[in-house]
Amino acid sequence: MTVPVYIISLASAEHRRAFQEAQAQRLGFEPVWFAAVGVNEISDAFFLQHAFQWERALKKTEVACFMSHLNIWRTIAAGDSPAVVLEDDVLLGGSDWLNDIGLLVRQAQADCICLEAWGKKLLGEVQSVAHLKLQRLYLNSAGAAAYLLWPRGALHLLSRYESHGVALADAFINQTTGWRVWQLVPANAIQMSVGPSYGLPLHPCGESTIAREIHASATPPTPTLIFLMKWRRLKGELKKAHIRIRALLMIKRKYVPYLNHLHR
Repeated sequence: MTVPVYIISLASAEHRRAFQEAQAQRLGFEPVWFAAVGVNEISDAFFLQHAFQWERALKKTEVACFMSHLNIWRTIAAGDSPAVVLEDDVLLGGSDWLNDIGLLVRQAQADCICLEAWGKKLLGEVQSVAHLKLQRLYLNSAGAAAYLLWPRGALHLLSRYESHGVALADAFINQTTGWRVWQLVPANAIQMSVGPSYGLPLHPCGESTIAREIHASATPPTPTLIFLMKWRRLKGELKKAHIRIRALLMIKRKYVPYLNHLHR
């Protein structure tokens, strides 16, 4: 079974595209390029409609990033097979990356598998897939650079979007509940920007486009919107606390290692 590997990328990001082409060739897969939504494609009216739907005011780059992931969720939801979703600043590791993905697709019982390492995560019960280890993912601090998504999982994300609106893409995924989400341990992906934390040199293409945008919306939110954002933030923190308390004896908070030997 051929597993689609979507890479979200701006056409203008030529250096990143060249790196990803070389990485894909080395690992033995043909990337499916998925056009990222650029900030010039986001009208001011559309931006202001969605900029205040999360726990803080979003930047235009953050709204564009979310819409890029949303578009790919729609594509996966309309199909009948899972797919890998990668951002174009991801480093892939492991001795047999593509075959490992194939094993997960064929044998894992999941709606979504996070392939990425970064920060501490709350992990629970183990699911073994041949030589691979998955752990149930309760709380995640990683970004949205690499994940394996099934159509059922994509539909779940789309349903949450209809009820909750736009957020940071990684926070939106990480805060989603009621689905089967797992973490690959060790992970086989990291973002370029966190490479030094895993003993790798800082990658020249690793600078975040989102981080370069300093300011959120030039139009300040109304007092009502400010209240709603703070209320969402409070609810989000209470939900995290509830998860930690409820599963205190079942889960462990730990760093996930990364199989980085391909980059040494």
